[in-house]
Amino acid sequence: MKNIAVVCEVMKNDFIKMSKIKKDNNLDYIFLEQQLHNTPDIMRKRLQEEIDKIDESYEKIILGYGLCSNGVTGLISEKHEIIIPKVDDCISLFLGSRERYLEEFKKDPGTYYLCKGWIEYGGDPYRGYQVWTGQEDKIPKEWLNNKEMYGRRYDEVTARLLVTELLKNYNRIVLINNNDIEEIHRKYAKDMVTFISILLNKQIIFTELKGSPKLLEKIFNDKWDQNNFIKIDPGKKILQEYFFK
Repeated sequence: MKNIAVVCEVMKNDFIKMSKIKKDNNLDYIFLEQQLHNTPDIMRKRLQEEIDKIDESYEKIILGYGLCSNGVTGLISEKHEIIIPKVDDCISLFLGSRERYLEEFKKDPGTYYLCKGWIEYGGDPYRGYQVWTGQEDKIPKEWLNNKEMYGRRYDEVTARLLVTELLKNYNRIVLINNNDIEEIHRKYAKDMVTFISILLNKQIIFTELKGSPKLLEKIFNDKWDQNNFIKIDPGKKILQEYFFK
């Protein structure tokens, strides 16, 4: 029997790439929009709706999420075992482990992370500024599929105040490279650094960091070890405490 993964679309490129490499692909997947993270309660509801749709032709459900601001707590499947990475969010998945993420956190807690999937499918305050002030022409159209998530337009002063409030506690931007970063992604990250440095009147550090596909490959290859994954029996809810055992 096949398994099915419900995955945040920031990992879409990675899953599609791995499916082309693996010949005996035993995994189907559903991709959900990244902006659901902005409202964990809505994300939980949407994930539950997708879980409830999955029929018994699948053996297990894999969630391509972490704890994600408790957006997964309370999820339940009456018919399937659920497998979920034991991580706080997708940053650990792109870095290869929760331990690696904690190492980077100790270096500077004020770090904003970007990666190929986040840039192409996600959102950030810098892109918000461009949309709020009518500068969408500076962004590739395919990166603006969800521009409605930014809401209304703002004047220049208000937009800058919003970005300042959202990013005032950050000191560096890290671009995670899993052998998939092109110059267009690197330029976007560096432009963001320049903009924020001027806006906050402090030098934002830019670092390009080598990532690791180790955890994502484990998801894809059914290697769910207890140190890195949580297994939830049918009829049981995902609880916050499971991520910290």
